[in-house]
Amino acid sequence: MPTQAAQTIKYSYDGEQWMTDLRAPLFDNEIRWVPGDTRQSQFYIFNDTDRDGRLTVSIASDNADFSRSLSVSFDRENSAESCSVTAVAVGEKKRIDTVVSMSDAAGNDTRTSSAAIDVVMDWDYRNSAACPKPTVARTNMEGAQP
Repeated sequence: MPTQAAQTIKYSYDGEQWMTDLRAPLFDNEIRWVPGDTRQSQFYIFNDTDRDGRLTVSIASDNADFSRSLSVSFDRENSAESCSVTAVAVGEKKRIDTVVSMSDAAGNDTRTSSAAIDVVMDWDYRNSAACPKPTVARTNMEGAQP
């Protein structure tokens, strides 16, 4: 009897070679952010499961002021401050253009401080477009410079 391949969410940098996680950060951890900056990163997601789901990308930081000054969106749409959500149907392979921007109105405290930030990707099977509430403080963040 043939065995069925495990169903899972897969990621890719090129849309051709799929893996269960992205092995490199979406953004360089040595970025110096200034008000008005925008950075973009691209990857692909493949919903190889038997249920529709959603991908949530959010910003987490050890510096609340810095975190509040950043927004994340897919193709500059659906931005909800530090979180964005996109639906991915069963069997769908979808290109994700992640855009992180720092507000033009970011305060002076973000210009002279350093902060650890993470761009966090989460998968779930909810059908809501609302961003989930953060539940656990992240302590294993990569460093970044404002």
